[in-house]
Amino acid sequence: MSMTFSLIAPASFTRPEILDQAEEALRQFGIEVRFPAQLQKRHRYLAGDVYHRLETLYAAYADPDTDAIWAVRGGYGCAHLATEIDWRRLAPKPLIGYSDLSVLLDQCHRHGLPAIHGPVMKEGVKLTSDDPALRAASQRDFSALLALLEGRPADGVALTPITATTSAIIEGPLVGGNLSTLASVAGTPLAFRAPPGAIVVLEDVGEPFYRLERDLWQLVYAGALDEAAAVCIGTFEECVPYGDLRIETLFDTWLTPRGLPLYAGLPIGHGRDNLPWRYGATARIADGQLQFGA
Repeated sequence: MSMTFSLIAPASFTRPEILDQAEEALRQFGIEVRFPAQLQKRHRYLAGDVYHRLETLYAAYADPDTDAIWAVRGGYGCAHLATEIDWRRLAPKPLIGYSDLSVLLDQCHRHGLPAIHGPVMKEGVKLTSDDPALRAASQRDFSALLALLEGRPADGVALTPITATTSAIIEGPLVGGNLSTLASVAGTPLAFRAPPGAIVVLEDVGEPFYRLERDLWQLVYAGALDEAAAVCIGTFEECVPYGDLRIETLFDTWLTPRGLPLYAGLPIGHGRDNLPWRYGATARIADGQLQFGA
């Protein structure tokens, strides 16, 4: 099944040639993307000032001939938009993205709009990568994204229990995203708070461990995880460790005293694998697996 997506650039600027390459690769994969007349109007390191990025967002949602709204990339700046959006103007189309988009995905869910944590549009270039493993992973993730939009959830993935028993059964809304992004909005009107019984996914990229620990501490003491039922660790790509400290140990330090079951092994994040999932849909941990909601 082919689908057409409205493109938005809610965060950082992307070189146009990268978007051209991604568009061609995605077309061969059966995905059509629709560029607005002026997707980007560069403003410092951003794809435009707040006004320009808002107008392209509204125009994308208003297009009656597209199936979903797709961010070309993350980066920086989504929080600028989230405080300004007139949510009544947005049609009930799913917003797709991750990383800095985490704040917009969370706000969509709060306002009753569908959202999908998944690959951004510019990552379509991976479909033609010379690396067969990267190409295969990208084909799997984009196929899973199309399946999700058709109402079919992704297959379950095996988890590694860190401070949880393999017999545990946990069911609740799947939320979360990029750790540093979610920590950055603590103490603002956009502050992330896991819904009661939620399974929280956290991932990050390019951060040294001391910053990750600072961000995790901030989420914990801001009360963001007070009502969560479990935390699942995605990938922490290119995050610089401190000696032999493991990311699981870092999370264990702050979450286990609060009675939060902790799991690792999710193929979600900035690495080779980024399996898409519907933000806020009911997920289930059982028999050592995370089962995604449709």
